[in-house]
Amino acid sequence: MKGKRLKRNDEEGVLEGLPLYLIILVVIAGVATAVIAGWMMSAQSTELGSIEIDEEDKIIDTNPNQNIEVTAYDRNDNPLEGATVIISGCGVEEDGLTEEDGTYTAEGVNPDGEGNIDVEVRYTGETTTVRHDEIIVTED
Repeated sequence: MKGKRLKRNDEEGVLEGLPLYLIILVVIAGVATAVIAGWMMSAQSTELGSIEIDEEDKIIDTNPNQNIEVTAYDRNDNPLEGATVIISGCGVEEDGLTEEDGTYTAEGVNPDGEGNIDVEVRYTGETTTVRHDEIIVTED
């Protein structure tokens, strides 16, 4: 007994015996693989590149209710949303996440004396990256 051969149904080359659900499954699997590969490539490219403290905030005095603005950038110098900012020292304890434009603003900061305020920014992408900077506090 010989095996059946696939026959051409018409002149356009449609094969008989190849189930439609198999064709649909192959197409769906191909699309899903492309979507997952694209998502993985974009997830790997976001890493913390640099941080910037607003120039006016690099040296502050002990006056109450000051604002400190920190901006986080990725490796391509684009604003980075979702980075953790920790500001500590001279009696100041502030933390939060950067917004869509990459900025975090600590409002109403009240340094209690001269010294340095440490600014730490953390971002977890493929790895966790940490950047530091400091603000100098002087007497007013």
